[in-house]
Amino acid sequence: GLSSIEAELLLQECGKNELPEKVIPKWYIFLMLFWEPMPVMIWIAIVIEAILGKWMDMGILLAIQFTNAGIAFYETTKSGDAVAALKASLKPEAVVKRDDTWRSIDASLLVPGDLVLLSTGSAVPADCRINEGNIEVDQAALTGESLPVTMHQNDACKMGSTVVRGEVEGTVEFTGAKTFFGKTASLLQSDGEVSNLQNMLMDIMIVLVVISLVLCSVVYLHLAHITSVVEALSFTVVLMVASIPLAIEIVTTTTLALGSKELSHHGAIVTRLSAIEDMAGMAILCSD
Repeated sequence: GLSSIEAELLLQECGKNELPEKVIPKWYIFLMLFWEPMPVMIWIAIVIEAILGKWMDMGILLAIQFTNAGIAFYETTKSGDAVAALKASLKPEAVVKRDDTWRSIDASLLVPGDLVLLSTGSAVPADCRINEGNIEVDQAALTGESLPVTMHQNDACKMGSTVVRGEVEGTVEFTGAKTFFGKTASLLQSDGEVSNLQNMLMDIMIVLVVISLVLCSVVYLHLAHITSVVEALSFTVVLMVASIPLAIEIVTTTTLALGSKELSHHGAIVTRLSAIEDMAGMAILCSD
């Protein structure tokens, strides 16, 4: 096996044996909650109230805006934090030979060239080459093949498979994103896919905002002829704020969060709240 110094140098060169994850910063998630049709309408109302000098009304609108965003942010990020905590508690380990001694280490610290022990019941921690002997490996997660595959000397065991019978020593060839599993996972990563629920809510909000703007404009033009511009504008702002369903997203998010909590009692982990609605819309679920 490798020495600790060699392993440390290779770890710095090749990186950890982990799959890269696209993590959206929490500050970005929070800011984006202010850039939707409903919050934009509130911002317009806040600016108008500030121009009119009605500071108390402006303060109330600001409080509503940040309260809505705070609740939505909490419910949206809570499920992600729970999954992150679960991943941290389920870190896989690997039996590796370092400094002529077999030891159990965090699998993320494996580097190419490490000598690992592949035994019955253990997960293959990285792409390895079998040195000698033979084992049976379950590759269902990679190939969909339900039966174990027998592997012999110089055969390649892929990360993500499981040893079901036998015990051999293997040499790590690839780690992290360079593994077969890592390359496949990178191809499957979606770029912010919008769920059916989000599309539906966005359509509802856009329609309501357009109707509200049209009606408020008609009311303002009518009032401007019979009263002062300032009073007409003030009344229109009140009407606009009253016509906007401010809590539509909060109510939806909170409802889904309660559903997520209920599912957690049955052992299900919800990584994306909108997935609950997507699953509810399924008529048939095919599983291999």
